[in-house]
Amino acid sequence: MIKKIFLALFIVVLLAFAGAGAVLYYFVVLEPGEEISEENIRSILGRESPVFYSDGVTPLGAFFSEARRQYVEYQEIPETFINALVAAEDNRFFSHFGFDVQGIARAAIKNIEAGRIVQGGSTLTQQTAKNLFKRKDRSYKSKFIELIYALRLEYRYTKEDILEFYSNQFFVSGNGHGLGVAARYYFNKKPEELTLIESAYIAGSVKRPNYYNPFIKKDPEAMDLAKERGRQRVAYVLKAMLNLGMIDELDYKLAQITKIPFEKGTVGYSLDSVMELVTDAVSSERLLEAMRAQGIDNIATSGIRVITTVDKYIQHQTLYGLRKQLSTLDVRLRGYEREEVQKELAQKKYRGDRTIETGSFVFGTIEKMEKQGDEIVIEVETGLQDGRGRIDRNGLESLVDARIKYLKNRWTESTKKDVDEFLVQLQEGDRVWVSVREIDEFTVPVFDLERFPKVQGGAIAVNNGKIMSVAGGVENRFFNRAMYARRTMGSSYKPFVYSAALQLGWNAADLLVNKRDVFVFQNQPYFPRPDHEIDNELVSMSWAGVRSENVASVWLTAHLCDHLSRSQFEDVAAQLGLGPRIVDGEPEPYRLFRSRIRDRYGIVINEEVLRQAAFRKTVGSIQPDLVFEGLAPEYPAMKELHYGLNFDQFEKQIDKELANRDLQEYEKKELRLRKRLLAGNLLALQSLYNRLQNYLGQDLFLGISALAPSIARAETPYLYFDPINESYQFDYPSSVPGYVQMVSPWQFHERLNRADPFTKKEQIESIRLGDTMSVKAFEFLSRQVDSEFRRMRKLLPYSMDVLSEVEDFRILVGLKYLVEFGKFLGIESALEPILSFPLGSNVVTLMETTRLYEALVTGSLTLFREENGEINNSLAIIDRIESEDGALLFRPEGVARRAVSTKTSLVLGHILENTVKFGTGRYADREVKLQGPEESDEMFDELSLSIPLLGKTGTANRYTNASFFGYLPAPKEDGTGMVIENGFGVGVYVGYDDNQPMRRGSTRITGAAGALPAWTTIVKAIVKSQEFENSLDPVDLSFYGLAIERKDMGQKNFLALKDYGGQLKRPLEEVDTRDRYLPSIITFGVASEEKGLGPARSFAPFWLNQTPAERSEVLPTAAMANPAEAQ
Repeated sequence: MIKKIFLALFIVVLLAFAGAGAVLYYFVVLEPGEEISEENIRSILGRESPVFYSDGVTPLGAFFSEARRQYVEYQEIPETFINALVAAEDNRFFSHFGFDVQGIARAAIKNIEAGRIVQGGSTLTQQTAKNLFKRKDRSYKSKFIELIYALRLEYRYTKEDILEFYSNQFFVSGNGHGLGVAARYYFNKKPEELTLIESAYIAGSVKRPNYYNPFIKKDPEAMDLAKERGRQRVAYVLKAMLNLGMIDELDYKLAQITKIPFEKGTVGYSLDSVMELVTDAVSSERLLEAMRAQGIDNIATSGIRVITTVDKYIQHQTLYGLRKQLSTLDVRLRGYEREEVQKELAQKKYRGDRTIETGSFVFGTIEKMEKQGDEIVIEVETGLQDGRGRIDRNGLESLVDARIKYLKNRWTESTKKDVDEFLVQLQEGDRVWVSVREIDEFTVPVFDLERFPKVQGGAIAVNNGKIMSVAGGVENRFFNRAMYARRTMGSSYKPFVYSAALQLGWNAADLLVNKRDVFVFQNQPYFPRPDHEIDNELVSMSWAGVRSENVASVWLTAHLCDHLSRSQFEDVAAQLGLGPRIVDGEPEPYRLFRSRIRDRYGIVINEEVLRQAAFRKTVGSIQPDLVFEGLAPEYPAMKELHYGLNFDQFEKQIDKELANRDLQEYEKKELRLRKRLLAGNLLALQSLYNRLQNYLGQDLFLGISALAPSIARAETPYLYFDPINESYQFDYPSSVPGYVQMVSPWQFHERLNRADPFTKKEQIESIRLGDTMSVKAFEFLSRQVDSEFRRMRKLLPYSMDVLSEVEDFRILVGLKYLVEFGKFLGIESALEPILSFPLGSNVVTLMETTRLYEALVTGSLTLFREENGEINNSLAIIDRIESEDGALLFRPEGVARRAVSTKTSLVLGHILENTVKFGTGRYADREVKLQGPEESDEMFDELSLSIPLLGKTGTANRYTNASFFGYLPAPKEDGTGMVIENGFGVGVYVGYDDNQPMRRGSTRITGAAGALPAWTTIVKAIVKSQEFENSLDPVDLSFYGLAIERKDMGQKNFLALKDYGGQLKRPLEEVDTRDRYLPSIITFGVASEEKGLGPARSFAPFWLNQTPAERSEVLPTAAMANPAEAQ
């Protein structure tokens, strides 16, 4: 019975195998299908992947086009590559029949041992089948179909044919596919020229090209890592080749010590900035992994459709606006002289745009010049289809106006005569660079004459983190400056500092000190200079932004932590890693904390620093005591007084600089001013006080302890009588006005002898030390400082009790907060903790800063990341990836999170709005008007409404960079106004790649002059493209105007006095936010007729917006005390 059952089972199994064999024979041999034909395979290998603008219809470009393909026949493939590929991927390739049972078993054992998939069992034939005939998913059915295709390939084609197919289909980091492209891309060679090590590298990287490719990395560290990965992979391939006898021991050892000789070659034509970003995105691990999940292991042969976030019209105008502005700036800086221009154009390899359409920039040759009366016609042949056109008078005016400013000064306007005289700079046969202003009714292009500029720049527009347009420079290819150029963006970083200040308890109406001063951090004096005349020595934070006040902004940076309570300050320090750490529930030992703060951050606590801390602590609490002592008027001077530690050394350094005979007069003037700024400090007053004692006799004075070694000047001070104020002043002759009268000790004593004891004491105490404070005030302050110093000496020097009063430590906490806040907002460029932070001294990218502005204004930050958490900005340009038949395969989802509190973004947005209305952005306010549709043009034109804009200029030191960053709000759904949500961030910069100054004569290229015109062009394009006029109701606007409607958070909008530094008008006067051109400040607080504004102070540091997983450590309790303020 058992024998019969066994026989029956055997027959069933045999029949099953026979049936399976028959099925395989039918599908593999008899009916393999048309897909397996060589014609079809060649078609797949030649397949393109189209790229579209955001509408999903208009073509933008294509991947894997003919220009990026190079089919390599088997006989052209070097033997070293064949051997390397077989050794790396399938060492039994020439002996198996499509799948390798032994290889599958070996891979299974390895995977079981590792507990994860570490090795695959696919043969080269299977990989070829999978890449050519993509599977729908990773199901067993799909894998079986893939196996059928592999068997079909093995039956129909030779092993050499299969290797040829494989060698022409593998993906090469978005640059194309196949060995021909890889050899050119990685080593600038033909395939047959590849060496052993080069072949091993390409063969080893076919499955993970991005992992080993140094050329797609954006920083040196990442490039080095990719090269090291490549070296390790090559070593693996060579070892496999050695084991298989493909190379000998000598070749192996020589290759081991040879560096991979990377030399990036040109594949096809260079991509423009948009297509380069799309290429990077398509090469990203996140996208490739998503494709693999859809059964697409080789994107190069998949025929996918890429739909970008780029709006065609906005992109067109972004590039046009940037190019036009750079041409104008170049003429202002270098002029337009025929001989020089012709020489430059003759050497130019860049060919310009290849189509004639409005906004194109093309090269041409002057064919004919005519001038009849006022009419000027210059015929230009571009060599392009429909490319013969003309330059008229209007096409010369912009360039001539810039040239006249170059020849004369920036205030000169060109005339008709200047245009006529310019014609000598043009001759028939000259090469010219022109832009297409319009195509006339006869389809003839009308050109503007341009100059191909040396000055460069970048521009970008984003919406909720997604890229709507990007221009990487004049050529818009080779190097994408909008994404990768690191520049000093100047004052555009002031709003960033204001946002940080608002989070740490400051109020937009707070007054900032705006007069020349010295700021010392880690024993380095810093003397920030204004870029315009200082009109007000006190300015509100809001007006510091409007007027772009350098000194006030640096002052705020140095005092960033001044409105924090003691517990809040400690919380901030702890969150930034500057407080004692808690490890496993235990506080960090004091000695470790002391070493960390001292050695890593340079905070040294000695007796002098301790006295300085005691002085700071005393001044912060002395005001009530001064009132009691009748010394209240002396408090403002005390509050602004420096302690003066090491100021004498700073003065000596300035004296050395002044000894340089080559200094210009303006340089000497600046150095003398700095000496005067250093002269007024407490230690200098100590010296005056000591000398006054010697001058009049020590018995007349109270006995007080010396604060520290005083700062003594070589000059001898004297006592003077001021007849105007009827007061005595002890000071240096160089510091007193000419009308004062010197008083000898004998004369003063004679007067004292005639006075009663009370009057005598009063006269001595009223003597002013250096016109800073009275002797009485100085003695009182000195006693208080000494008392506080004695108290602090009993504390541990690196306790938070002491550190919270140490100037260097407080500044460090503020600067570290700015650095970490910047990282939180997606800035990957290295940020240095320096006092010039608000003046934009750090180098950052245009993309980083534009995204930062969007986050500061909206309160929301959207970042696109790889699976490992790294930011990948290229994914921000992809809307979706579709299959050939339109099925959705992938849509990158940006991670949106709250960047700053709603209150902070609301207040900061109004500061930036004020800057456009009343400050350096006024050009945009004049230019960007609401234009109506045809049926209502007249009504919109009569309203002449400026669209509310937010923004800030940035001008780098020495005019090396000019930028403008801002935000365009979106129309409200009901058409009654504008809202911040879903608006558009726009950034533009201009500057030479080598950072040479953009100045000549009276011309200074600032953010307003250099970047703002192009920024305005882009914003106008967005308004037109997004059809703002169709979303806004002209009837409502005729009643209320066009204003930004902000969420009601309890804010107040008070009238500000723009001629008095933006201080609030007293008594307080509320302003309707729709009265946009009344200067005002939106803020929070309690209004009082008697006291004015009682400013609200929020503690809402950026980490309150982090998720628990994002925080490096548990937030301090006090930091979480008021989460409502972080709304």
